[in-house]
Amino acid sequence: MFMKRALFVGRFQPFHHGHLYALKKLLRKYKEIVVVIGSSDDFFTRENPFSCGERIDMIRCCFSKSDLVKMVLVPVPDVNDNTIWVDHVLSYIPTVDDVYSNNPLIKLLFSKHGILVKSVDFFDRGNKEGSFIRRLMADGNKAWKDHIPRNAVKYLESVDCEKRMKKIARNG
Repeated sequence: MFMKRALFVGRFQPFHHGHLYALKKLLRKYKEIVVVIGSSDDFFTRENPFSCGERIDMIRCCFSKSDLVKMVLVPVPDVNDNTIWVDHVLSYIPTVDDVYSNNPLIKLLFSKHGILVKSVDFFDRGNKEGSFIRRLMADGNKAWKDHIPRNAVKYLESVDCEKRMKKIARNG
């Protein structure tokens, strides 16, 4: 039996196997997943090298049409104020039954609003962190491709992610 709707928050810089694994698990459990794309207004920086549109494309190319029908992708810009962040996120999304994240800050902020945040099973967490993958890209180390779904790799190559990351690393 499906539960109604879950929230999954991420920056997806870039979208990697850990994100894919978590979303696939949630898709099996819920009728609908609201995927918040955080820091949607920040791009071409060391922390957020990809635009919101690029992140949406990365995510969409990794799922079937039947999965995408069950996903609501919602860009949410930063407010840079943790005291209002949860209300800010909630103002952008439809009502959700459950919230999922492994980010300690997200858990803390939602809990202060009386909302329990459930953990997502990790998938090889150490090698699936965005900062690690971005560093590999900036170094021109092709091993970054091992940590990202094949369709997202193709997409990232089409936007010349290594060149972008090298340029950001030099200027950053």
